Amino acid sequence: MWLKVEGFVERVRGWWGSYSFPGSPSHILASKLKALKLDLKQWNSDVFGNIYFKHQKMLLALHELETIEESRVLTAEEKGVKAGLISDLEKNTYLDEICWRQKSRAIWLKEGDKNTKYFHKVANSHRRHNSIRHLSINGELSTDQAAIKEEITGFYQQLYKEDGDFRPLLDGLAFSSIFAEEANWVERPFEEEEIFNVVSHMNGDKALGPDGFPMAFFHACWPILKGDLLAVFSEFHEHGSFQRSLNATFLTLIPKKASAVEVKDFRPISLVGSVYKILAKVLANRLSIVLSTIISPSQNAFVHGRQITDSVLIANECLDSRLKVGVPGVICKLDVEKAYDYVNWKFLFYLLERCGFSWKWRRWISYCISTVRFSILINGGPEGFFGSSRGIRQGDSLSPLLFVIVMEALGRMVVRAVEGGLLSGFQVGSLNMVVSHLLFADDTLIFSDDNPEHIFNLRLLFTWFEAISGLKINLSKSEMVPVGNVSDLDSLAAMLGCKTVQLPMTYLGLPLGAKFKSKSIWDPILEKMERKLAGWQRMYLSKGGRVTLIKSTLSSLPTYFLSLFPMPNSVAMRIDKIQRDFLWGGMGEGKKFHLVNWSSDMSTFEVGWAWVLKILILFNRALLGKWLWRYGKEEDALWRQVICSKYGCSQGGWTTREVDGPHMVLKEAYPGLFRIARNKEALVMDHLQYQNEVVSWVFNFTRPVQDWEVEIVTSFLEALYSSSAKGHGVDVMCWNGSSKEGFQVKAYYRALLPIAGRCVPWKSIWKTKAPPRVAFFVWAAGLGRILTIDNLRRRHIIVLDWCCMCKKSGESIPHLSLHCVVARQLWNFIFCIFDIYWVMPFGVLDLLYCWGEGCRSARIRKLWDMIPLCVFWSIWRERNARSFEGEERNLLEIKGTFLRTLIEWSNASGMMSFSSVLEFLDFCIA
Repeated sequence: MWLKVEGFVERVRGWWGSYSFPGSPSHILASKLKALKLDLKQWNSDVFGNIYFKHQKMLLALHELETIEESRVLTAEEKGVKAGLISDLEKNTYLDEICWRQKSRAIWLKEGDKNTKYFHKVANSHRRHNSIRHLSINGELSTDQAAIKEEITGFYQQLYKEDGDFRPLLDGLAFSSIFAEEANWVERPFEEEEIFNVVSHMNGDKALGPDGFPMAFFHACWPILKGDLLAVFSEFHEHGSFQRSLNATFLTLIPKKASAVEVKDFRPISLVGSVYKILAKVLANRLSIVLSTIISPSQNAFVHGRQITDSVLIANECLDSRLKVGVPGVICKLDVEKAYDYVNWKFLFYLLERCGFSWKWRRWISYCISTVRFSILINGGPEGFFGSSRGIRQGDSLSPLLFVIVMEALGRMVVRAVEGGLLSGFQVGSLNMVVSHLLFADDTLIFSDDNPEHIFNLRLLFTWFEAISGLKINLSKSEMVPVGNVSDLDSLAAMLGCKTVQLPMTYLGLPLGAKFKSKSIWDPILEKMERKLAGWQRMYLSKGGRVTLIKSTLSSLPTYFLSLFPMPNSVAMRIDKIQRDFLWGGMGEGKKFHLVNWSSDMSTFEVGWAWVLKILILFNRALLGKWLWRYGKEEDALWRQVICSKYGCSQGGWTTREVDGPHMVLKEAYPGLFRIARNKEALVMDHLQYQNEVVSWVFNFTRPVQDWEVEIVTSFLEALYSSSAKGHGVDVMCWNGSSKEGFQVKAYYRALLPIAGRCVPWKSIWKTKAPPRVAFFVWAAGLGRILTIDNLRRRHIIVLDWCCMCKKSGESIPHLSLHCVVARQLWNFIFCIFDIYWVMPFGVLDLLYCWGEGCRSARIRKLWDMIPLCVFWSIWRERNARSFEGEERNLLEIKGTFLRTLIEWSNASGMMSFSSVLEFLDFCIA
């Protein structure tokens, strides 16, 4: 919030330069941040003040001036004071909105759209949800806050304490190792660009750690802070240490279920300090690049190039193969108890050494995880201050990657057991390929025969893994799933100590063992969408806020399913209806008009719903199309090997009878020529001839071509030469999209969209710095859909067709926005400011098409792009004030409202800052 205050960064620069502390770079940075925090608190109290009370004070002053204005005309000085109060009130409201948005953690929604009531509601809801009012202590429910704090603190002190010193090792088991070049690369000196990229790409408003500084602060003040921060990185690179206070961590407790009454019912999430957060992310970025070298293909979590859907695809294919051969078996779905919290440090460092990481890197990781000091946030306040001797933090960027390395040990143990005949996996396809397990972080599947000896060996393996790593398989929460007719399922489950469930089941949030064409697999998505809608406070959101919410949250809910399963049309239509009803306020707020017609505008990307709501059937095709691209690129991926083993991969797997082109399959298009072809199984390369870098086609028929076949041959050769052959070399896949990185779902989706019947200059609407609700309004106005009187009459609403602005003509969108006397005078006022001549077009879209060409200077481009949206919005607000509130302002006041609104948008977006209307006009005229 403070970052939006004019002069804040310069104020920080002054404070920062005045600090002087002795000691190491990390000690100096920690001391400066601590001193800055105190100065900011004092400044907030003395200068910035309480936003709410300032807001009330300004409202009172403005009310007094309006009371005076009712009895007499305000003096020029009083008018200036009133204009200043209105401007300050707008700024204060904007800051109040940012404040509540940060507290609400609704990071998907932009500020500047007056959703303050919504943010207030969400923030208060979070406080109620995360507060601990009662807790079970020694079997009795207690509301004593002192006892609750003592119980929670003691629990986590014990949780992070290692039980013993000795643990066996895995010296007899082979692990993959990174190359020497990779080992040197991960411990190379830190660079400014590398660190700044981390700062700039991290979310600026995530929950704060003990130091109280968000990433947005480091981004905004980078030129001020970077010298001290780079010195800390140099210190860490050289000595492998930093000031321990920078590694202080808050534990915030998130309830796992609605009625959480025991400490174990809460999930601890670590809120780390900002400096450590940057350091950990830099290290994690480096580690993630080399992780694929040491992690086996059966693990897909947090490994570059592997995806969560890979595991679900493999699991479904393994299950399908097993069911088709009719051999009974079982799938064990394992639950790892408090996965991150029980990791043994010595075992982790042992694995890092086995995987080829040098002493220097291991020392870095050791310092990062062993110097932590925890305090627990209980009902908003920190309690306790203690260290740990085991576990890694959930909330630390390094932790997921380190946990994957630990789980690699379990995977290697399972493989060794299968090789020794102690366990068995599922055979897939006809190539004797066996899949024994799948790992995705702590989500583990084990595939096995229904053999009691194998199940007993599996139980022993889990016990051995716990003794080695510290991680415990919680068998009471684990599940055994029968595949086929397993006669002694209960005894097998009792031997393992787990419960039994039936197919279909859920794995990584997706169906396993369900019929992929069944509509029922989409029920969880529909239920989740309905739960989201029930929980959202829609009445507090503007249309622009709803669009943002739909695009960021609601429309993304089915994306995970769409990435693996084809969506039935009926399900797509139902989801589309849910989104449309939410957008137009038809759910829980009474039936309201859907201003834009779905059936007529959904086919136009720039115009219609593909910008606001995805066309799910086409988006589904685009997501599934990614598998085709990956199939040709990821030859060594486990999921591709499974597909090839099961379905075959002749000619690289691209042989198909479906040809999406004008010529069909050649042997079907030219059956006569195919009959006389000497080699009916020939590849393309068999008929290509290269001479002097010229490519030509050569064919060998069993007999000479007859005269009556010449026309057919001519057509055949025209079809071939219409496609270009690149020449010698290995066939490669190419993506014709604009991205140099290859296939992109977004680009494919756009390519699948129907060609627009008409094109709206959507960038002139959605890409400006205007608030989202204004962009939404102009978008609807451009389509001729806002509820002017002529549109109301078309909807059979009985109302007098009369423009309340000019009081002369009927009201339509072109008239109200462009041709009304009031609108024309406002537009002429703008043209005079910028000294241009303009012939007013007929409609809103026509103006937006040509508006960009009127900008004479790149200096004012962003400001210029906002002007038409601000004009339309100012006129619409005045029209509504006259129609519904009986308030009418003169032309001078309308111009003033327009200027203040445009200045507010400009200041709020951060692209320019104007303290007064005169300063703004001087800038435009210059």
